[in-house]
Amino acid sequence: MLNLVCDIIVRIGGYRMTGIAYAEQDDEKTVRPMAHAGYDSGYLSNIEVKWSDTPAGRGPAGTAIRENRICVIADTGKDPQFERWREAAQQRGYAAMIALPLRVAGKPFGVLAIYSEQEGSFESSEVELLAEIADNLGYGITAIRAQAESKWATAALQEAEAKYRQLVEMVPAISYVAEAGAHGRFLYLSPQAQTILGYRPEDCLTDPTFWWDHLNPEDYSIARMEDVWEEGRPFRVEYRMRRQDGQEVWLRDEALIVRDPDTGKRLTRGMLIDITERKRAEDALRESEERYRTFLAQSSEGIFRMEYRPPVPCDLPIREQLALGLKNGYMAECNDAMAKMYGRASAQELMGKPLTDFLVLQDPITREFMENFIRGGYRITDQESREVDAHGQKKIFRNTMMGTVIDGHWVRTWGISRDVTARMHLEEQLRNAQQLEAIGRLAGGVAHDFNNILSIIMGHGELLLATGVNEQARNGLEQIRRAADRAASLTQQLLAFSRKQVLLPKVLDLNEAVADVQKMLARVIGEDIELIAQLHPSLVSVKVDPGQVEQVLMNLAINARDAMPNGGKLVMETANEEVDSQRGRNLELPAGRYVMLKVSDTGHGMDAEVQTHIFEPFFTTKPRGKGTGLGLATVYGIVKQSGGSIQVESDVGRGSVFRIYLPAADGGVRKQPEAARGEVIGGKETILVVEDEPDLRDLTRIFLEGYGYKVLEASNAEEALHEAEMFAGPIHLLLTDVIMPGMSGRQLAEKILAQRPQTRVVYMTGYTDDMVMQHKVLEPGVKLLQKPFSKVELAVKVRATLDGK
Repeated sequence: MLNLVCDIIVRIGGYRMTGIAYAEQDDEKTVRPMAHAGYDSGYLSNIEVKWSDTPAGRGPAGTAIRENRICVIADTGKDPQFERWREAAQQRGYAAMIALPLRVAGKPFGVLAIYSEQEGSFESSEVELLAEIADNLGYGITAIRAQAESKWATAALQEAEAKYRQLVEMVPAISYVAEAGAHGRFLYLSPQAQTILGYRPEDCLTDPTFWWDHLNPEDYSIARMEDVWEEGRPFRVEYRMRRQDGQEVWLRDEALIVRDPDTGKRLTRGMLIDITERKRAEDALRESEERYRTFLAQSSEGIFRMEYRPPVPCDLPIREQLALGLKNGYMAECNDAMAKMYGRASAQELMGKPLTDFLVLQDPITREFMENFIRGGYRITDQESREVDAHGQKKIFRNTMMGTVIDGHWVRTWGISRDVTARMHLEEQLRNAQQLEAIGRLAGGVAHDFNNILSIIMGHGELLLATGVNEQARNGLEQIRRAADRAASLTQQLLAFSRKQVLLPKVLDLNEAVADVQKMLARVIGEDIELIAQLHPSLVSVKVDPGQVEQVLMNLAINARDAMPNGGKLVMETANEEVDSQRGRNLELPAGRYVMLKVSDTGHGMDAEVQTHIFEPFFTTKPRGKGTGLGLATVYGIVKQSGGSIQVESDVGRGSVFRIYLPAADGGVRKQPEAARGEVIGGKETILVVEDEPDLRDLTRIFLEGYGYKVLEASNAEEALHEAEMFAGPIHLLLTDVIMPGMSGRQLAEKILAQRPQTRVVYMTGYTDDMVMQHKVLEPGVKLLQKPFSKVELAVKVRATLDGK
């Protein structure tokens, strides 16, 4: 169109060239050619024209636009205003030119430039005509541009609407317009309604109560909030709607209340977003958290999370990391079990506490545990640490921990801990018991042969002493006898603490045993120690081995004496005790009646560490060479083997108290008379001695013949049966070893008694308790002689058995 206008002006006016250009609104204020006609030859494309107040803008075209006026150049070859474009213009025959502004509403928007071949062209009448043409052209161009812009705007709007609809239909949410209010009907729904709700949009639009009818009734209160929402204020709510298939879907409604400019009604414009999966994930997370909390609360193991603020750099040396972790760390989360392990009532008492309030890294085992944790890449499994609870009690935890490292910094530690203090103590007790068992097996293994040897040594020493040797020889024999006595005592102690010795329990009055021991103690413990007896006047009887009770009292008294080097008080007290089931668990005893023996002193006492070891064999606090470490271990073994319990209480500087509980026996006390050496009598009866050790058998024969008895000998059961068969006279007593090669002593006795029912039986043994019990010679009424024995002990046992005592 513009090119046609230019062509008409050239042809009708006879001009060399005509051009139309628009003023651009860019920073350079460029003049952009839009159309031309006539002889151009690249003129307009090669020249630079602007409408700014610059050299390129001070020519006729730029001036016409900038100053909104007509600008005439009568001679392009001479006019200085045209100097910049002169050469190009004259090459194309442009001798004169006129620039007329194109205006809209009086403001220039472009320029009409006309070039003539003749100098002095464009007289006033011609200028007026061209100015009118320029004004009409400006109006026409404005009309054409407005029409084009309208078409463009319409097309752009249509394109935008198409893109918006396409966008809306691509969004995974329902776009809608509805009447505002809880009971408002839908005016528009996007196609996603069918995907999310299962209904076609047109079905929803035809039902005026569709929204309300498909809401979950529990969410009605949320829906009613729309009635009071302010206009122009965005709101967001979440509720449930029923799909066409009956399932429920969660929706998030993000909308805005607006007012329709035509009707004045309140409308709601918004989007319904399907958040069902998110809600399911939230429910699953909530259930998972609830399970986690339940697990934490119900777990018997301590579960915890420690945080470090600020985090600990992992490139520091291990010891510095531990120091910073202890300084910067706190208990962020834990369960009640963890808090109780540290002596707190609940997790609330521990959470938020700095680690310095309850962790102890000075303990070498704990420090090594933490160093291994860091060396292992901030992970460790099933390792022990030493802890101290809020009450100062030492604990042992077994831990599994995993640290979190972010950007080279140790930020937190998760862990599970178990309090294994009781278990470790039980394991230690088990190890001690195993040691006792091992030592007991060793002692039991050598006891028989050792006791046989000791019997021979002691017996022949006794015989030599009776021959009236000189003083020097007597002293030597006494030394031999005392050494043998000590060896026999040591063997008994080894068997006692390992609970392998043979006990010969009798019903006795513990008060009498205490009184008898105190008489002996008065001569050996020193005048600076005051002996005090506090004996219950109606003490019930106990059934124990009297010799072992005496050893218990003596060992406790000697320990008390050693604990009071400067003198003090030694008190022995007896009492009747009823032990119920709860107290019995603490004492490791079944419920029932017991006799309590309490031995206390005012000595230097013991600390807690020593008390945990005092019953261990060979443990002693005495100087080297002053004690064997078997005294209290022997006491413990005797008490336990007798069915009792022993407890100790002690504090440093406040003395010690030992309480021994022995089972009460039914019936009265039967005091056993002891025959003095001068009262031992012999006899003329026949005794069959069966012993596989020749020297001991020979010694036994010498002892018995010395008391006037007739002795038959046999080295084993077969020989004994042969002797019994060949001997025509009565055999009044069978004195046999319990365990022999081939037939045992018990089996031999049964065969002898089958032939000679009037024969009485005494068993000899140097074996341990369990070995003897296997041969049933500890049953009531069975007479037993424990090796090593003296001449008098043998004579007393034989005479009492022959006399039926």
